[in-house]
Amino acid sequence: RVGAGGRGAGGLRAVETRGTSAVRSAAVVAELLARVRDARFCAPGGSMRPTIRGGETLIAAPAAPGAIARGEIILFRRGTRLVAHRVVRIGAGADGAPRFLTRGDAASGPDLPVRAEDVLGRIVAVERKGARVDLTAHGVWRGRLARWRAFARRAGRCVRAVLP
Repeated sequence: RVGAGGRGAGGLRAVETRGTSAVRSAAVVAELLARVRDARFCAPGGSMRPTIRGGETLIAAPAAPGAIARGEIILFRRGTRLVAHRVVRIGAGADGAPRFLTRGDAASGPDLPVRAEDVLGRIVAVERKGARVDLTAHGVWRGRLARWRAFARRAGRCVRAVLP
């Protein structure tokens, strides 16, 4: 499900894209972010657990690559897919344009660098059980806490597997 939701009357609502290709869905989200204030879509995976769970609705807002800070969750294109991961480092490419190193909160390592032209926006909120959870406040600390929890879960599984 992909759609746009303005913060007031007149916003587009829920454009259904089930059964369409990932390329079309990525194009729809990019177009919505270019034309309106935010876009809403369903998160299919679990790479951002526990911050974002599979099946929850994400709300993305347009963001210039220069305005993105470490700790924020960005939405970017990776081939034909859309990916929402947390920024762990910001650097510059050979051309001087920003490059973002991202990682899912549940992942053990970073993704490949993201070019500025592949960034579509930032994730500002998630809808969970009918309530909107703001992801912009204290983003750096929320991400560190989520990574720590994920690490503790993985470590606990390893310890239980080794101990009798």
